Amino acid sequence: MNRIVLFVIGATVLGGCELYEQDEYREYYVVEAYLVAHHPLPDVLLSKTVPIEEEYVYSDASVKEASVEVRMLNADSTINHRYTYASGGEGIYYPTESATVQEKQLYQLYVTLPGGDHIEAKTYVPGDFETVNREQLPDQYVYQGDEQIEITTTPSEYHTGRQTYYVFTVNAEEPDSANLTPFYADLVEEQDNSLQIYSVNSSGIINEGNYSPTQEGHITLKVPWLSIAFYGPNEIVANAIDDNMYNFLRSQETQTGGISLSPGEIQNIHYNINGGIGIFGSMARDKNRFEVLRPPR
Repeated sequence: MNRIVLFVIGATVLGGCELYEQDEYREYYVVEAYLVAHHPLPDVLLSKTVPIEEEYVYSDASVKEASVEVRMLNADSTINHRYTYASGGEGIYYPTESATVQEKQLYQLYVTLPGGDHIEAKTYVPGDFETVNREQLPDQYVYQGDEQIEITTTPSEYHTGRQTYYVFTVNAEEPDSANLTPFYADLVEEQDNSLQIYSVNSSGIINEGNYSPTQEGHITLKVPWLSIAFYGPNEIVANAIDDNMYNFLRSQETQTGGISLSPGEIQNIHYNINGGIGIFGSMARDKNRFEVLRPPR
């Protein structure tokens, strides 16, 4: 499944982030799917929340008998094509036909639940983009050295004309404890976390305040060092994200201390899902590979 590290299901089932306004627990359906431009249609995960005092077991919370469709829509939101999904068990639904996600295209997720209720969400897939300075990029970078990883790309277009928002995903090819960068080495030691948590690591949202336009109309993106969890070879994926992913990530940051809030103030996570919570999002992406070296002692 294509994804960046959002931990959507874990975050929603444990915290129930919209539940704080209610006196009693309310069950929610949780969906998770990410469309990637020029990639096959993704699987769809479907489950339910559980009360915070109960142990969460995904197989028990999964929804196994739903009817799932992903629809490609016309500009006026009428249906262009329906892609049916089949249940693979454990709340995982997979497309029954081969299809490629189209860039700059509107898609709809439509789920009919066993009891007859529906979940609906829409996403507009950002325009594709590519690295234009790939041949000029070094193969190796010293971690937190004088030369930062800077990737220059063609711009990704979005239908509303808004600025493009990016998230970097870093896939470590040698996720060994001996290769952890200092920040993540401390996290693993203090919290006894599994290395696999950081083997696929993501940056925060990168907006136009954090990237530079070039005279040629391209965009130069700087990879944050904080997104690098391991020394050694890393695949660095630049993701141009849709509104759903942007709203989810931006509001999620308020839940985890990303911005300052008044005492006692907690904001809802923004899901863009009718009939449930979670995320039905999309992105365009481009990949590069670098080796991150230890700084000299």
